[in-house]
Amino acid sequence: MFYVIASLIILAINFYAYKRLLSKISFFNVYASFLFGVFIALVVCEAAYAFSLRFNFLNPRLNTTFGLMLAFSFILFSFAIIYDLLLVALKPAKNVFSEQRRKFIRFCFDTVFLATILGYFLKGLFNAAKLPEIKSVRIDMKNLKSPLRVVALTDIHLGDFLGVEFATALVGRVNELNADMVVIVGDIADTSPQKLLEIGAPFRDFKSKFGTFFVPGNHEYYHGIEGMLDAVKGLGIKVLGNENISVGGINLAGVYDLAGLKFKKFEPDLDEALKGIDPGQPTVLLSHQPKFINSMDKDADLVICGHTHGGQIFPFSLLVLLDQPFLAGLYRVNDKMRVYVSRGAGFWGPPVRLLAPSEITLLELRRSDEK
Repeated sequence: MFYVIASLIILAINFYAYKRLLSKISFFNVYASFLFGVFIALVVCEAAYAFSLRFNFLNPRLNTTFGLMLAFSFILFSFAIIYDLLLVALKPAKNVFSEQRRKFIRFCFDTVFLATILGYFLKGLFNAAKLPEIKSVRIDMKNLKSPLRVVALTDIHLGDFLGVEFATALVGRVNELNADMVVIVGDIADTSPQKLLEIGAPFRDFKSKFGTFFVPGNHEYYHGIEGMLDAVKGLGIKVLGNENISVGGINLAGVYDLAGLKFKKFEPDLDEALKGIDPGQPTVLLSHQPKFINSMDKDADLVICGHTHGGQIFPFSLLVLLDQPFLAGLYRVNDKMRVYVSRGAGFWGPPVRLLAPSEITLLELRRSDEK
């Protein structure tokens, strides 16, 4: 049912972009039939892409091509709304100029508008492909015995587009940070366990004082949670599945993802994850989806999440807040608990990021009384 709804949304988005933008561009009038054919092709290809995200029947080249089509349609839809609003705003000036002058102004306006759309799209491609930036965040904690440097990675989504070269570069950048520990908070890959062991091999080279820790995200379940967890362990990474470990002066705990409730296995269990923690140490909880916080009946000092990608493509980032309570950055939940939501190191779906840059997060944990 979800994919039927997704296909209808794709149809609506493309129809609006075609009817309210492309068909109104002055120099496209002579290509009306061709544009309608493009509209039909986009709907078919993008619907196939939406289904392939779940059932994986497209080859890598078609998957990337159709994903780019979907991203471009999203952008066209957004700009179509802006285009309509601008035309309404400029309507009072219609009678100020002669018809010939109006045609010239409209031509210039349409040309600049289309160039802006293309530039916005190309910028999104560049943002998705480049190595994530380092984002440093200081967080003060009570009862922390000594400063701690935690590198948080989420939503790497290794696969057909982001492969072994990206993984190698990511490890190199992380290792420059001299971290005390590295935590990977779900969605490490969008591929099979066997392929993860191949393209994720550089992850064996993460360097930190206490090691690398992992909790699964929803995408690990899509590719077979048991095999994915075994593959992660095969990369020398410690999985924290509803368990905790005392390391570096903190209780580091992790829960399975909420997707486990749907799959009826490897379900999140906060009580089990926090069992036996040292009450004299601050607790850091790894949970892939921010909305897990809504079901928490016990507090942690800090919850590290991902999943949202910061929205990935603006303005559709606003829709994320319909499903998740937090989008990106550091939030205070109550007097004790804070949550940090990473925008992620990779991308999912269309290889585009706009106004939601990828990140490698350096969380600098400090004692509350430390300057």
